[in-house]
Amino acid sequence: MGNIMKINRLYTGIALATTLILTGCGDDNDDNVSKPDNNGGPIVNNELKYSVFDPFSEVVNNKYQTGWGKLAYIIGDSKFSETISTVLGSSPNAYQEDIGANTDIEYYASKNAFAVIPAGSESKFLKFNFTDSDTFKLRIKSNDSSLNFTYDIVTLDLTGVGKQSHNAKTGVATDLDYFPDGFSATFPSGSQCYILQETPSQSYYAFYDYDAGKDIALDEWIADKKEGETIIDLVTENVGRNNELPAVRYTNEYGEMVGAVAYKGLIYNAYYYQKDVKQDADTNPDIAEVYCNQYNDVATKFFEAQIKANY
Repeated sequence: MGNIMKINRLYTGIALATTLILTGCGDDNDDNVSKPDNNGGPIVNNELKYSVFDPFSEVVNNKYQTGWGKLAYIIGDSKFSETISTVLGSSPNAYQEDIGANTDIEYYASKNAFAVIPAGSESKFLKFNFTDSDTFKLRIKSNDSSLNFTYDIVTLDLTGVGKQSHNAKTGVATDLDYFPDGFSATFPSGSQCYILQETPSQSYYAFYDYDAGKDIALDEWIADKKEGETIIDLVTENVGRNNELPAVRYTNEYGEMVGAVAYKGLIYNAYYYQKDVKQDADTNPDIAEVYCNQYNDVATKFFEAQIKANY
């Protein structure tokens, strides 16, 4: 998560910040009581709706060509829907066939907590609570463990936004930047996109089934890292339901947090997120270039039309 929002690993590119919110919903219980104030944010009538686009490549007549898939989401207190479709491809199901079966497993490890989330089973473990029109809380419950997160949604106006120049330092970068050189159309009035920022209620490590390393000791993993990186603030600790999983984290010379967790005889590369620290993301396009790719209905309709007209 953490990027949950390092959200849905359904396809490469969707934010975890987006992973969990994209793939789960809760049942009707006290964990899911929401009372949004509808102050103009994207959560309306206890629902959050948005779409994400994903470019992909396929071979047609022995040549590579670009296709586009779309993932449309409706997330509510007691319902969730995910609609995957092909906007452009060699067949109506080209994108679905390209991404194939999602078999990744997500792991979340904290002090006295450990959650295992198999792909396709997220709704069993994730509970949502919309607190207002641009904030929601998420609880992961697994193996008698509970991890809690708050998500703040930043809404950006895309009206008049087009393809960014390659050397842009400010402005909003969208999936229009994938479009061919010379593309000049801009998003119409009413277009918006959303950035979700996570604040965890506990420090935790997130790691994934596809990112297992060698069968080595954690000390060996640390030694290998020291050969190629500058190691700052090295911390070793134990996490997990019974604090049985050795873990390590450090900051490299670029200020990036690097982590690893030992699980079932293997070392997994891991993301590390600190308690009460909001996910760092550029959200002010007047100061720095901001990337935003989670679109409202108006922006989605425009983007679909441009794909069909330009590819």
